[in-house]
Amino acid sequence: MLDSQAIKKDFIFFLKEKLGFTDNEIYINPNIVIKNKDKILIEKFLKQKEEGIPLDYILNSSKFYEYEFFVDSRVLIPRPETEIIVDYVNNHFPSSINVLDAGTGSGCIGISIALQNPSFKVYGSDYSEDAIDIAFTNKNHLDVKNFSPILADWLSCFKTKCFDLIVSNPPYIAEGDSHLEKLIHEPKIALVSKENGLLCIKKIVEQSNKILKNGGTLIIEHGYQQQNDVEVIFKRNKFSKIINLKDLQSLPRITIGTLEK
Repeated sequence: MLDSQAIKKDFIFFLKEKLGFTDNEIYINPNIVIKNKDKILIEKFLKQKEEGIPLDYILNSSKFYEYEFFVDSRVLIPRPETEIIVDYVNNHFPSSINVLDAGTGSGCIGISIALQNPSFKVYGSDYSEDAIDIAFTNKNHLDVKNFSPILADWLSCFKTKCFDLIVSNPPYIAEGDSHLEKLIHEPKIALVSKENGLLCIKKIVEQSNKILKNGGTLIIEHGYQQQNDVEVIFKRNKFSKIINLKDLQSLPRITIGTLEK
């Protein structure tokens, strides 16, 4: 069932952001004349909302950290909890390091880290050509000089021991999970992973073991019920000094480990 209040809120936001309406025009002037071209856009918006399409896809815009990113149905919509990764990196790492955002999608994590830390060299890998195309769009739109999108199967194309830091928000929802019913408009490839949601995480951790420098750091977002399993995967691949970060609902969401020297 559609939430009428949520649709109203989104509609007002749409009128302001897409059509340039002011609060005065929306709330005070009931006799405002709407142009035919705007009527077409409004009708399209209402149809899309009726179909349950997220506002970010309708506007082709999503805010993450301090920045506006282009998004469409080829990439995941950035989530607020993922900003915790950027915060942690900003507060815990020195200048002039090499960083990889594995499974970069829209590029929101890697680009935000790059913009916040101009001395970093940041790369974003993804095996989806569509995602890399969008990452390039955002790189150019935000004029990011120190971020490079790369088409690759996770970490497979990189040399050994070349990164100081790897971050990732990989697919971690299990096949058939009930949460997927609410996410039908987002790309399944960016959401779902085999082996109860852990296969992509396993691949990243195993490959990170080879391309991280000794003493390097791996940061991975995961489901709140996966913390123990992820810790086991980290330790099995010679990661120690395990740290867990909680999301905005105080649920375990991010695991951090250091590759043993």
